[in-house]
Amino acid sequence: MTDYDLGLLDDDDYKVKVLSTKLLGIAEVFMYRLPSKSKTPFKAEDWPLTKPLQCVSLRIERRGNQLLLIFTYSQDDRPGSKSKLFALCTIDIVSKDKPMSHYVEDVVDSTRYFVIRVTDEKAGREAQIGLGFREREEASDFRTALAKYEADIGKERAERALQMANQ
Repeated sequence: MTDYDLGLLDDDDYKVKVLSTKLLGIAEVFMYRLPSKSKTPFKAEDWPLTKPLQCVSLRIERRGNQLLLIFTYSQDDRPGSKSKLFALCTIDIVSKDKPMSHYVEDVVDSTRYFVIRVTDEKAGREAQIGLGFREREEASDFRTALAKYEADIGKERAERALQMANQ
């Protein structure tokens, strides 16, 4: 499967019980350190766009009620080299009862940049980091994957409510 540790989400029992669905993969996205005084609403023009923190690959997976934004990088560019986890954003709009905008926020001055809330579950910390796409189409695909997750969760909630009402 993967060569990097996703913490509790890599638990073997969890993997067996929960279906994993890959929604999107993008080979090259850019991560940015946000300026220290950055706050909502964020502007990409305030970021060091010519000096990204890291160039990474993005994979979006749904595991149960959670959507994972998995950012990985390779230390060398050779084919077949092992990927390392750079950052993980675990989106859970079901049990945490927080809106998508808590996890992923659009910037006000571009359609290709976002602010992502990444988590370090071992240390129990969260941080916000900038995410940029080279092409608008990739950013649009990213938005579509997030919207699909929200729509699927909404449908599942409605189906459960209907089942409960019919009992």
